[in-house]
Amino acid sequence: MSRWEEELTDFEFLSFFSDDELKRFKQVLYRSTYKKNQQLFAEGDKRERFFFLKKGYIKLEKSNHEANMLYINYVKPSELFPYVGLFTEENYRYSAYALTDVSVYYLPVKEFESLIRYNTEQLMLVIKKLDQLTKRHQDRLQTISTNFASDRVEQALHYLVQNFSVSQGDHWVIDVPMTMTELAKVSGTSRETVSQVFKKLKCDGIMTVAGREITIHDWKYFEEKSI
Repeated sequence: MSRWEEELTDFEFLSFFSDDELKRFKQVLYRSTYKKNQQLFAEGDKRERFFFLKKGYIKLEKSNHEANMLYINYVKPSELFPYVGLFTEENYRYSAYALTDVSVYYLPVKEFESLIRYNTEQLMLVIKKLDQLTKRHQDRLQTISTNFASDRVEQALHYLVQNFSVSQGDHWVIDVPMTMTELAKVSGTSRETVSQVFKKLKCDGIMTVAGREITIHDWKYFEEKSI
């Protein structure tokens, strides 16, 4: 197996390609790296590339003229993006930034659409992913549905655990690097409010923070708060 093939084994999406399709895929595939905070594309740009994230984390976001965050989502390693707009739109709906240093593969969108157009298994994966993205957006809208800023921070943590965490025994680790500033964007609050909520939750043993890694020790606390 070539190094190229080894690096792509984590992408389930490619397992539904035939040998001929994989050969064609390889001919139009490129690799690139981006530094933390570097923009991959901006809202309104022509939708030219479809990405496979090999390493690092990507943030997708859209805001209005008042700088209110209308849409925010994260992409983890071994995921593809952006799904929204496939087959239907000429421009990107939102912007994409490197949340950390990242390594990606990409290919022209038209080539990607052509490769999957008649592949039922891959189209089903796209539909499932779009359904998941819809659920994530609904979950996030719930985090900004209350007027109480501290509750929005806790609901944002609940949202992150639901959608971007891994289980480690009795604990849940949010696997997207999350600063207080970033969480303030997710919750639609200030950094100061996030800091106050963090302090209380840490004192109560609900969570711990090490660098940009958040560990939740009492999942039921957020479940009860969301009822």
